[in-house]
Amino acid sequence: MRGRTLGGILTLLLFLALAGQTVRWRDRLTASRLLANAEALTLAVAAGQIPPRALSDNLVSLREAAALDPVQVGIPIARGSQYLLLDRPEPAEESYLEALRLEPKSEVYLDLGRAQWMAGRKEEALRNFELAVRLDPRLVSVLPTRAAGAR
Repeated sequence: MRGRTLGGILTLLLFLALAGQTVRWRDRLTASRLLANAEALTLAVAAGQIPPRALSDNLVSLREAAALDPVQVGIPIARGSQYLLLDRPEPAEESYLEALRLEPKSEVYLDLGRAQWMAGRKEEALRNFELAVRLDPRLVSVLPTRAAGAR
């Protein structure tokens, strides 16, 4: 009898774990879809195909995506890109710092430097550009022109 009770409990626990993983998978899939849509809209704004005011909807979608998948580094990176396109360097910097806490990447240091450069904090920006290029020397070709000369 004890074996049956233990088997029933283990089966229930296994079922609950499977249900939890299914919900997590669905949330991550939804977050991924929201991120992909936001990135497509960002590219269209950057290309001048649609007006920048459309980015406010993106920010709402990215907040929803972050709630569904808080460890997806692409979400704060995309949010930072939105803010840069909106000429709002301070929230862009906050977003890139959040991305760096999740996963330090050379491209994020580059984008953080861009936000700081836009905010007029050239010394901080140059330090982050230097770090980005040290991590990935190919990034030297995409540095802002004045920053590349200041290096």
